[in-house]
Amino acid sequence: MENIVVLGGCGTVGSLMARILAKKGIVTVSDIRKETPLRKIFEAEGIKLDLGGHNPEIIKGADKIAVAPSLLENENILQLIKGKKIITVEDIIASCKVKKPVVGVTGTNGKTTTTNILKNILRVAGYKVPEHHLNIQGNTELIPALQARLEGDIAVVEIGTFGRPGEIKKTAKDSKVKIAIITNISRDHLPPEDFPTYIKCKREIIDVAQHIILNADDPIVASFANNLPKDRVTFYGIESLKHPFEVFPEDRECPYCGKPLKYKRRFLGHLGDYYCTCGYKRPQPEVKATQVEKDKFRLNIVDGTIKLKIGGLFNVYNSLAAAAASLTLGIDPKYIIKGISSFKGASGRHEIIKEKPRIIIDYAHNPAGVRAIMQLVKEETLGKIIVVNTISSESGIEGDKEIARILSNADIVIPASYNARKASAHTKSRIIHINSSRQKIKRGTLGASHQQVKEAIQKALEYADEDDTILIIGEGGYKYAKTILKGS
Repeated sequence: MENIVVLGGCGTVGSLMARILAKKGIVTVSDIRKETPLRKIFEAEGIKLDLGGHNPEIIKGADKIAVAPSLLENENILQLIKGKKIITVEDIIASCKVKKPVVGVTGTNGKTTTTNILKNILRVAGYKVPEHHLNIQGNTELIPALQARLEGDIAVVEIGTFGRPGEIKKTAKDSKVKIAIITNISRDHLPPEDFPTYIKCKREIIDVAQHIILNADDPIVASFANNLPKDRVTFYGIESLKHPFEVFPEDRECPYCGKPLKYKRRFLGHLGDYYCTCGYKRPQPEVKATQVEKDKFRLNIVDGTIKLKIGGLFNVYNSLAAAAASLTLGIDPKYIIKGISSFKGASGRHEIIKEKPRIIIDYAHNPAGVRAIMQLVKEETLGKIIVVNTISSESGIEGDKEIARILSNADIVIPASYNARKASAHTKSRIIHINSSRQKIKRGTLGASHQQVKEAIQKALEYADEDDTILIIGEGGYKYAKTILKGS
């Protein structure tokens, strides 16, 4: 077998390159990092490690050198491997064929949880599902295509984080997506001229997948079935609630005539039983939930009630999407029930980390996500709702203002990020500011620093009683809150 050295193999893309190449040769990961959280994964898959620098002897003894994309323009690296045959990530995608069914999940919200519920169902049914084992939220750029090439029986990948034209289609093609799930599409306060482009981006996956799973309760998503053969589409949706839920409504226009849609019933934000005077209306779902409660519902494809370990209408929708995909894959309904009811939740999704007061971490980072988690928390809280807002919206200040308006349903809001502070005048709740939020700290999608999150949590704990809920939202909270609370 060939000796292959992967330079930058501890990184996001490099680690996946190494794990795929391990099926073709003897692989050594060479990285300047002294340690990696992937050590056990590498060792279990027979991958050797050269950490803390690039050993010249190991490089010299390699038949081929695979180079992570981030190092391809590094002059020192290029000098080190001069004369060696180089393998790029594009070479791996072109030469390593996908020989398993692949499910691609896209949409504005619910991608990660839907992906994880579906994986849980498949594992319960006895299938091996590839995992990237990377501590990241969502799957961006090359990750889905590489994950689809890892060893396993069925792959489930998230697709399309940035919403750039052509991105979803290319990623779905490279990942060989056979079944596509589109969870929902929310405007998230995009400028009106940008929203049609965003919709087209999400629709691109339909050009690749053989079968499409669509949310019937989302008027835009459901419209994607137009002109598609009926046997290519499966709709899912909520049919009835056991008791009324408080809804934070979000208006929608008809995707055909542009008039405001009317609703017979709303379930969550813009999701519900809608219709338009032009004749467009919600399609009848094949996979549907009835008698829905916060943490249980009846599923029409099985006999009996499904109990959720994590409640919320958004998790009912995520479960329905996973159930519809499972049926398309031919999974026995008994495994669908078991897989949904045993699912313990995705990290940072309505994650309860403490009681009395209850402290919840939620990765919600856009208006639709904040609306969904606020609707659930309001249902289950006896006392005050205190929100620590670490978000800096990807949609800019207009997105932050919309989030601030949604947080008017809280009792106290503590802006942790600079953008949350700037937009806080748009909430009707009591605002408590912290000193450090005056600093503008934004790195990528991360809007708040460790210090800002720490100060905001400490302030929230000062105001919280036993029956209250402290809800920590945004990427900064997801990244830092657990560590901060362990030390408090």
